[in-house]
Amino acid sequence: MKITDFKLEYPGIYGTITQYSRNPYIVGYLDTMKEYIVEGDLENLRTCINKVLIWYNANFENIMTNEYVLNKEDHKITKTILENAYKKLS
Repeated sequence: MKITDFKLEYPGIYGTITQYSRNPYIVGYLDTMKEYIVEGDLENLRTCINKVLIWYNANFENIMTNEYVLNKEDHKITKTILENAYKKLS
């Protein structure tokens, strides 16, 4: 995955996650992630992606079983995009 591809996916990632959570740490990682995308700083971008993935892994079951979450498929897609980006951005 190229950073330009990830840049295209970023608004959807941000929107999906922030619809579910306003956790200041996660929002902070997402905001910082955007800065690293603009700067082209892959190392720090991967660090932010990893932080968000740690949160996603800890909360994914709750997201999938929460009756008030209507965009479960978006969360599956977002998590997959983040996992692929973490593996392939270099």
